[in-house]
Amino acid sequence: MTKDHARKGRARRTARRTGSSYTSANADTLHVHPAPTLIPVSGTPFGVPGTADMSAAAAAIAAGQADCEWCLASAMAMMMLGDSLVLAVLAASLPLVPNEGFSPVTHVLWSEVQPHANHPYTYVFVDRLTAAHRQNLLDDLVDIWTRVVPHLGGGGRTLTGPDLTSLIIDLTPAPPSVYQAAQTGFVPTPQGPFPALTLTSPDMSGSIEELAERYGFPLYVWGTLPNVSTWVLQQHPKTRHPWGVRQASRVGRYLTLGAPKHPADATSEWLEAAEQAGSVMVLGLWGGGFGSLVHAVQAQEIVAVRSPLQRHD
Repeated sequence: MTKDHARKGRARRTARRTGSSYTSANADTLHVHPAPTLIPVSGTPFGVPGTADMSAAAAAIAAGQADCEWCLASAMAMMMLGDSLVLAVLAASLPLVPNEGFSPVTHVLWSEVQPHANHPYTYVFVDRLTAAHRQNLLDDLVDIWTRVVPHLGGGGRTLTGPDLTSLIIDLTPAPPSVYQAAQTGFVPTPQGPFPALTLTSPDMSGSIEELAERYGFPLYVWGTLPNVSTWVLQQHPKTRHPWGVRQASRVGRYLTLGAPKHPADATSEWLEAAEQAGSVMVLGLWGGGFGSLVHAVQAQEIVAVRSPLQRHD
């Protein structure tokens, strides 16, 4: 009886550690699949204490690669009932834009929450999902990562089989890109000179690709006036000097480009023109003068949105 209890105890501990069923652990029929190493990720960027243990995610990816439905279901069950931080980490590092084949909750996460830019709210969003939505999101996240991981070997090399065990992946979020208001001036439009603000990235962390792909800034065509966007101009409450733009998502959170402590200088002429027009052009990325702006526009190196002014009652 004592030996039997000891064997059962080992099986239970193995089942908990590996995510396998007690029956398989007890029968010593566990599967072992080549898996990448996913480094544990701190919850600090997500606004929560603790560290995400990514071992179940690695096991799910390995099982998906091996086409082992039993092990995949076992690892997914662990993630479904486990720490929401693991799902938030996977979501915040999505290497592939979800397409039509994924669930609605994944599209909401991608388009409204924008997990690459909003790590704390990504965690809140995931943590508050219903069981059904959580399962749908988990299925999509594991599916995306299973597709992508074999191609992370570098040099165009696809990893297969045991090579996966040599792959170490750190999903720690990078610090958010820094954008800052730079200059105010005027650009030509069919309605005449129009007030404009330029955005730069002083530490070079931001890029035109990020502004276009993540934040939806379209390419700027010289001499045109875009339609008013959902990006609202942010101004110093006293001087009215602009410091950036902000966009409210449909889930009640804000995306902000710029910082109040770094406003751009603005003349009274510019401020009056902005008030009269009710909006300004916001151009990114540009750190030069307005006189040489046209060459960057012609080279398609500038994106722009037209931002309405924030109205205060």
